[in-house]
Amino acid sequence: MSVCLVALGGNVGPVAETFARALDALAGTPGLEVVAVGRCFLTDPVGQDAGTEYLNGAVALRSQLEPLELLAATKRVESDLGRNRTDRWAPRTIDLDLITCGDTVLDSDRLQLPHPACWYRRFVLDPLCRIASTTRHPVRRLTFGQLRDRLLPRPLPVWIEAPEKAELIERLSSKFAQVEWVSNPEAVSECGLTLPLHLPEGTPEDMLTAALGRVELATEIPGWAEQALA
Repeated sequence: MSVCLVALGGNVGPVAETFARALDALAGTPGLEVVAVGRCFLTDPVGQDAGTEYLNGAVALRSQLEPLELLAATKRVESDLGRNRTDRWAPRTIDLDLITCGDTVLDSDRLQLPHPACWYRRFVLDPLCRIASTTRHPVRRLTFGQLRDRLLPRPLPVWIEAPEKAELIERLSSKFAQVEWVSNPEAVSECGLTLPLHLPEGTPEDMLTAALGRVELATEIPGWAEQALA
């Protein structure tokens, strides 16, 4: 049995109600127990086709399922709640992203654990920190609270490993005025980001835009009966 962290997101329909139904469905799945739920956050969409602002949250599950079994369970819940898988960045009723499953590290075509983008996305880290701030990322060996804190300084130091780096920075500087493009990777040893270009899919510029567009503050909203992970 392990404790698994799941991120919730959506921006179509009554999202808070959809989240509540998802939690009920997960709690009713054999082998799963909901053990912590945090408040939700409103976050701005990234990308011209992403739709309106998103609601994001996090839940901790005590699971007797294998990771791929848990993944299948979350996909069933998504489907039952109207998730239509079209474009990667399209609006959606609900996302249930498996962030961690205990200390499991997995890299397969079907599932990567921990989630490869969870360490730099504020819309994932902010809700997670409400329930599991002291839980350690299985690969980076920092707590989720420490990972979130690395993204707080402004300007945010960013070191990128990329071909044609100077040209990329010139094109992106006006878009991300809160970023300080550092010339030495040691400048991000205590805070900031190192962004290799194997993050999301797409062109180098698309990848950096997707990454840096997700480091800004999410807005916390009331309305959930918060329970932290013991």
